[in-house]
Amino acid sequence: MRGVRGGAPRGALAALLALLALLVLAPSASAHATLERSDPPNGGMVATGRTALTLWFGEDIAPAASSFTLEGADGRVPVTVAVEPGDRVVHLTTSPLARGTYTVTWAVVAADGHPTRGTVVFGSGFRPDGLPDADSPLPPAAPVLLRGLDLAGTLVALGALLALRRVVPVLGALAGPTRRRVVTAGALGATVALVAAVATPLVTTTTQTGAAVGSDAWTNALGEVLTGSTWGRLWLLRLLLLAVAYGALWRGRYAVAGGGLVLAVAVDGWVGHASALPSGVVVAWAAATLHVVAAGAWAGALLVLALTLRPLGRLDGDERSAVVLGAWRAFSPAAAVSSLVLLATGLYEAGAHVETFPALLRGVYGPAVVGKVLVVAVALGLAAWNTVMVNPGVARRVGRVLGLGRDWSAPVQKLRTTVLVEALVLLLAVGLAALMTAVPTAREVTAARTADAPQSARADGLFVTVDAVPVAGRTRLVVRAQPVIRPVGAPVTGVEVAVSDGVVTSPVADPTDRIVLSRTEPGRWEASIPDPGQRDWTAEVLLHRAGARTTVVLVPWSSTAGWPGLRVAAVAAAVVLLLVLAAGLWWARRRRNRLQPPLDGADRAVVPVLEEVGSR
Repeated sequence: MRGVRGGAPRGALAALLALLALLVLAPSASAHATLERSDPPNGGMVATGRTALTLWFGEDIAPAASSFTLEGADGRVPVTVAVEPGDRVVHLTTSPLARGTYTVTWAVVAADGHPTRGTVVFGSGFRPDGLPDADSPLPPAAPVLLRGLDLAGTLVALGALLALRRVVPVLGALAGPTRRRVVTAGALGATVALVAAVATPLVTTTTQTGAAVGSDAWTNALGEVLTGSTWGRLWLLRLLLLAVAYGALWRGRYAVAGGGLVLAVAVDGWVGHASALPSGVVVAWAAATLHVVAAGAWAGALLVLALTLRPLGRLDGDERSAVVLGAWRAFSPAAAVSSLVLLATGLYEAGAHVETFPALLRGVYGPAVVGKVLVVAVALGLAAWNTVMVNPGVARRVGRVLGLGRDWSAPVQKLRTTVLVEALVLLLAVGLAALMTAVPTAREVTAARTADAPQSARADGLFVTVDAVPVAGRTRLVVRAQPVIRPVGAPVTGVEVAVSDGVVTSPVADPTDRIVLSRTEPGRWEASIPDPGQRDWTAEVLLHRAGARTTVVLVPWSSTAGWPGLRVAAVAAAVVLLLVLAAGLWWARRRRNRLQPPLDGADRAVVPVLEEVGSR
């Protein structure tokens, strides 16, 4: 291969090890900052005159790159935004709210650069009709388009490198002009990916904040995203790797270009959905990286070959059939392996990010997964048909199984059309993948939707509400106490909480383990406690009252997760596919080493035909 030196593989390996060390030692980036809870809740009610609203997010946000608005029946209501240290809890302060329906519209950028948006609808003085949908809405079109171009360009560049290694060398005298076309296609793909990557934070900042490009607010938001987060630093590293791959492609350093592209994919995967998983982050990151690389080896190479093997169209009859067989036979083994790897890693990712079968039908991410599976299934069917076309031995076996005769063969003249259709179907899968990366995963949405509802109780003339909100690996307790008897004889002067294992019916916690809650507004107290983990627990709430005995309220909670049926099934299917792939590769290698059959008639015709075409 031209331009490949002996030290290149060692240099690429050293770069890969350095990147692995960087990513493992770097703090794990989060995914989308999903709204986990709001006060008031979506579809809830507050008393007229309320002035404070609170939003809790599951991940750190970039305050300067986020926006929050409140609208009522008469238009926008001015609000003051305050973000607590830790960048996960947002307080909105407004003038006393009159009776009516209000909508909080939020658009945030997570500390890792991922944008998320949504709304909270509530009533002041009454509860609005119906419960608004809590699932993530469709994202703006511009970021999804940029993500699709970024992903498609990367796949084309990866596919071009595979074509240069697997297909171009078997084309004989036709290799020269074909190589130039393939290199041009790969460089064009790398350029598209680079431009889309550069534009992504610029467009994201504009769509999330609504600020004019170049304004102080826009510049501050962009600076916070790029310099104040792990995502920003890794984003700059990815731009550098894409630029290196682009230059190496033009200079014929294909090993360097391949290493740069694979490392760029790995960096992109590290700040993706895998990093938000509660466990198995490294395995999920490796699966995400292999998924994109396999997609490039199959979909990217398929598109490159469908568009660049134009000289083969000048051949007629047997000559054209022989050349087509030679070119596509060289590609089909790599395509078969890549498609199995793509399917296995895709199943693993689906199980990790969806977890349950009902989540496949909710929101945006779940249905997008279903659509992508269907599209890939169609592409696999087309790939199988194309494999039958280019492999006479396979066609004969298929003919015997289907009763079409021992000499049956597929119509090779249709290959160019079916290959192009297969590539276009896979591009549709790329579009769905771009949509999936632009919205929170089904697991994140499910976690936000299934958060425990506030618990309430009546005790000693008080209506007590206790809320447990997961925030940043801890749990924030919010206690509200309103008197139900007027006048108030013994007002609440302070609140303490203790956490006990299991469900208890009487206070058992040691007084020294109590946590003192802070009063945040009249009748409301808050404090942060360690995450109870996956277990049953009870909050012992003690409300101290002036001139009266302490009121004790016991609130049981369960943090036990449901059974992730889809995750188990998907992981099992992925393991089976990988075992089948390993067995197939072992069998193919053993058969090749033992038999090494001579070329059949079609293969013998390839070389002289290519030599003749190249001399024209």
